[in-house]
Amino acid sequence: MLVYVAGLDGTGELFFKQAARLADAYRVVTFRSRDRGRFTYDDLTGDLAAIIRDLGEQRATILGESFGGTVALSFALQYPQMIERLVVVNSFPRFRKRLTIKLGAKLASGLPFRLLWPLRRAASILGLLIDRVNEEDRQRFWRAVSTVSGEAYARRLELIAELDLYPRLYEIQTPTLFIAGDRDLLIPSAKEAREMAARMPSARVRVIKGAGHGCLLGNRVRLDELLTEE
Repeated sequence: MLVYVAGLDGTGELFFKQAARLADAYRVVTFRSRDRGRFTYDDLTGDLAAIIRDLGEQRATILGESFGGTVALSFALQYPQMIERLVVVNSFPRFRKRLTIKLGAKLASGLPFRLLWPLRRAASILGLLIDRVNEEDRQRFWRAVSTVSGEAYARRLELIAELDLYPRLYEIQTPTLFIAGDRDLLIPSAKEAREMAARMPSARVRVIKGAGHGCLLGNRVRLDELLTEE
């Protein structure tokens, strides 16, 4: 079984292109992350553990993208016995621009969400263009992210602002694949992937040339092929 943990959108709906390709080899599970209240990383990892158990499994391949990658890394530390393999896409153990993320979290929690939407949309448009996401898939992207509440978005930014997993990465013994786009404008994904892998005993890195932060929606990344590489 492969469980996908979504990024800031939290919808689980943006994995459709990769899920279809992985279906022959895996039982693919997506889900909507909790989006109400002052949830914590412990809450999110506990939810993930409950999903695996409720589906009658003991272990699973966990694939986390962006913010979902931070949840996946946290899960590997909290529930190592439940992970068969860890896959982390365009993520980080600590957001480097601390002042920026703290300011973003404050703005997201203090301003009406309708005022933030134009900024989010502009940033997303650029990312979708970098990854050459076609019109049909772009429309599907907009429909999904339009369902995300301002409350959930702000809380996820707050969690990122508090996160620092660097000191504990060495504890993750699970076989891990880091996938990073070398044109990620949101975070230095390739650098983060290499630095994380250097601290983990069973990790390797695949940097995808030309890929950006939304690479799982484009055509440069084929997870079904990457997960079968030795």
